[in-house]
Amino acid sequence: MLNVMITIDTELWPDSPDWPHTPLAAGTRCERELEAYFFGGGAAGFGLPYQLRVFHDAGLKAIFFVEPLFSFTLGAEPLHRVLDLIATHHQEVGLHLHPEWLTSARRPDLPAFRGPFIRQYSEHEQVMLLRAGEQRLRDLGAPPIRCFRAGSWGADSTTLRAMVRAGIVIDSSLNATFSTSFPERADRDNLCQPALCEGVWEFPVTNFVDHPPAGCRPLHVCACSFGEFSTILEQAERAGWSYIVMVLHSFEFVRVNRISTGRVGLRRLLAARFERLCAYLANNAARFRTCHFADVDLGALQAAKSVAPLVSSRVRTLRRYAEQALSLVY
Repeated sequence: MLNVMITIDTELWPDSPDWPHTPLAAGTRCERELEAYFFGGGAAGFGLPYQLRVFHDAGLKAIFFVEPLFSFTLGAEPLHRVLDLIATHHQEVGLHLHPEWLTSARRPDLPAFRGPFIRQYSEHEQVMLLRAGEQRLRDLGAPPIRCFRAGSWGADSTTLRAMVRAGIVIDSSLNATFSTSFPERADRDNLCQPALCEGVWEFPVTNFVDHPPAGCRPLHVCACSFGEFSTILEQAERAGWSYIVMVLHSFEFVRVNRISTGRVGLRRLLAARFERLCAYLANNAARFRTCHFADVDLGALQAAKSVAPLVSSRVRTLRRYAEQALSLVY
């Protein structure tokens, strides 16, 4: 059976073009951003409540990588709401860190802002950030944190060593389609299945070869058609893969680029794709098992041998181009 990890990066960005290089003004609350990025822009939105409801109705498990550093600037209440919502639906919480928030954080004990990637900080500073983020989640009701993902995929081997010191045992920061992700690893493009790296189990984001162009594409809900998803899942199953890691965001189905206009729109075509994918996984539960990282027995986990890349087709790529063009307006 193929294990499917559905991961959701749960984060927000201030509607401020000079941020993070220019800190937010004192007293800034980002109410519109919080509502859009987490809750879909209102009761009719397609934010976390909608995603959690779809997962629940389909009987699927998902992992929400929650970014807590923003709460040191904007307050604990929104983060508490997010964690309570996830807990109510019995889904897993992981740690997600965007060091951009260090430029605005009202916590003098945190490192000074040095860049957007956690790998730009010393190992000691990374341990500080991991512990501060994990403690913030725990203080606001999250269970013990088992997994981590670096913001913008910007981790490196030093990050893994820092994770060991912070007591976090699983990482899912490796995304070989981004040059910022583990740039020092010569084998980054070949890591497709869980591997023990620096004492931490790395679960890479799944990617596949698309045509044209002949390049790698991450298994990301907003970046792949349903046909590509189903093809890659079935191909991985036939090839004997153990794990697939797919990605989406808490704001995946909301047009957050419209926040400044006060008219946050919904991305209905992408939401329909998401619902179709969840229904497909539910209808094929005997072949594809969605699971939490907490379900993984690390003691029994073995590093997989090298596997052949997953490959889509030119026809599916062209269909995705058409879908993506339509999604700009619907």
